Amino acid sequence: MESQADETVAPESAAELRASLKHLRTETRGAIFTLKLLLCGALTTAGLVLALQPTPWARIAGVVLIGCMFAHAAELQHETLHNLAFRNKRANTIAGTLLGLPMLISFTAYRVAHLRHHRYLGTAMNREFFDYGDQYGDAEGGSGFRRAMDWTARFTMFHHYRLFLVNLGRSLLGRDFDGETRTVSRRIRYDHLLILAVLVTLTVVSVVTGSPFMLWAWLVPLLTVAAPVHALIELPEHHGCETLNVDVFANTRSVRSNRLMTWFTNGNNFHVEHHVMPNLPISRLPNLHVEIRDRLHHFHTGYFDYFKKLIIGQSR
Repeated sequence: MESQADETVAPESAAELRASLKHLRTETRGAIFTLKLLLCGALTTAGLVLALQPTPWARIAGVVLIGCMFAHAAELQHETLHNLAFRNKRANTIAGTLLGLPMLISFTAYRVAHLRHHRYLGTAMNREFFDYGDQYGDAEGGSGFRRAMDWTARFTMFHHYRLFLVNLGRSLLGRDFDGETRTVSRRIRYDHLLILAVLVTLTVVSVVTGSPFMLWAWLVPLLTVAAPVHALIELPEHHGCETLNVDVFANTRSVRSNRLMTWFTNGNNFHVEHHVMPNLPISRLPNLHVEIRDRLHHFHTGYFDYFKKLIIGQSR
């Protein structure tokens, strides 16, 4: 498991804070993540069965369920980036690679970008893997049309899919990626080519068999459900926080929420907690929340509370 001791909490208190919370650390339990994978697979399969039915209500329900599971899979993938799903690093890589396939997410590209995000959060060097345009709501002014376009780009994940196509082109040409080592670049190329191979294979099978599988089981769920749901999950993390303040209690937000949403977001709602102790197993984040909740600057009692206040301009 890789160390992230340089995570940006508050420099003067980070080590002391973590030392006081070390009693929360537990071993990674692969059996728990295996159950998460099985449940995600079962719900996705149920969605596939419904989406391929001829009746409209079944197809709509299937598309919604599949799209939600695509977004859920991306949250499960996040756990593998930190080698928290399984004790074995290779197992994390394999699981993470497969979980990212539906939403065109390169495991390697996501991992290296995400670990840099942890390292540089609160500084001008911070960058997220998922580019939503106005990432944190820092843009001031602008016309209503411009703001509408920004939100449209966010909820369609336009920039993410555009970047995937650009990186796929680089991969097909065998080019390295700026700022990455040759080894990392090679792995990113492999991820993109693997995704392409899977999509081409499934498309050919669908065309040959005359099945609408790729349309209703992947493309429609991806564009109409998975993209906006994933954007909604990630929006509260840092949006509207003090993103140029290295204090993690100032630059990150937590949402307590209920058990269903904590499962669906795979603990992403406890986002301050995750940045305080990024190598803490996801299942222990609620325990960490109890320890530090009095220090949270940006906190909401549920997602409904957050989005209601966001709409009326009181989410900061």
